[in-house]
Amino acid sequence: MDLSIRDNPRYNWLLVLGLLAAIYLLINLGLRHIPISLFARTYVVQPLLWGLLAWAILVLPRYRPAGGLRLKTIIIRLALMIGFFQVLLYAIGGLFSSFGRSPYSFTPTGVLTNLVFVGSMLVGMELSRAWLINRLGKKHTFLAVAFVAVLYTLLSLPLARITGLRPELASITYVNSTLLPALAENMLASLLALLGGPLAAIAYRGMLQAFWWFTPILPNLPWTFKGLIGVAVPIFGLMVANSFRTSRPRHRQARREREDSPAGWIVTTVVAVAIIWFAVGLFPVHPTTIISGSMRPTLDVGDVIIVSKVSADTIKAGEIIQFREAEGITTVHRVVEIQEIEGNMVFVTQGDANSKPDTDPVIPENVVGKVIFNIPKIGWAAIVVKGFFTGG
Repeated sequence: MDLSIRDNPRYNWLLVLGLLAAIYLLINLGLRHIPISLFARTYVVQPLLWGLLAWAILVLPRYRPAGGLRLKTIIIRLALMIGFFQVLLYAIGGLFSSFGRSPYSFTPTGVLTNLVFVGSMLVGMELSRAWLINRLGKKHTFLAVAFVAVLYTLLSLPLARITGLRPELASITYVNSTLLPALAENMLASLLALLGGPLAAIAYRGMLQAFWWFTPILPNLPWTFKGLIGVAVPIFGLMVANSFRTSRPRHRQARREREDSPAGWIVTTVVAVAIIWFAVGLFPVHPTTIISGSMRPTLDVGDVIIVSKVSADTIKAGEIIQFREAEGITTVHRVVEIQEIEGNMVFVTQGDANSKPDTDPVIPENVVGKVIFNIPKIGWAAIVVKGFFTGG
């Protein structure tokens, strides 16, 4: 690599972020169009992509972790302890629920292929994470950890699953058992990488990956319990790791304590969790993006509406509601009439741009909520991204 380019910070940022984006796009979209077997796509091409990322990071200018050499060994040991403690809690949870067979192969070939797949992804992710966080986090630790954690949470989850989140039980289960633990795990891994370099993050996440991928018998945990462990342990680890970082000389300690107190980390995590819960409908109100023109001119494509969960008895003619149709999709139309059929109340709905009412009336059980607010056009980005990845 040409040294004049290699030492250019702007080029380095573009290279790392560009490689991360390219790998994610290829895995979630591009590989399906390559005329090779599923096995080759998963166990050959993907490890090669992560290996390319790891190589690119290794040839970039080196750095010293923010924790310094003195703390590096301590942080790596701490990472192993937190990972072990989290795995132990999962195992103890299995004693109270049940255990089941792992879905992965445990033949010599199966173990080897899974080891290459998981190992290459882990090394590529953590080398790049450590490089990014140590370029951002030495002055703005709070923001850097949050940014890198969100970035690597998205990288670790299938895009189709994220864009498919809805205010439904399946999505709520996924958010609590998978998405929120992934966010908490990546917050801790980002701070560990800042203080101890990539080995610290690999020690923590490697312990978890080894448990889920290479243990023949796994606990069948309720999604609530799995989510609780997956969020609580990393947050606890975050506070412990941060206490090492704030052990500074006296002339720096006061400023660091103000900027990076444990309360600040807890508030950030709670806010991040609250935002995700709000987005998927766990709160009494949730956002929805308008994707059709049936409500023009009142609501247009790209508008983001806020829907409030209300009792069907409080809905009046003329109000706009969100409701589920028989196919499972949700629609936003105006209530034009309230009728009673065989003693049961139903809502006759119609789009403002449509000439006729909807064919099927809406029963109260299918009402998601009432539209209470509209934010024009800010949902276009979500529509474009989702259409790009789903082919819509």
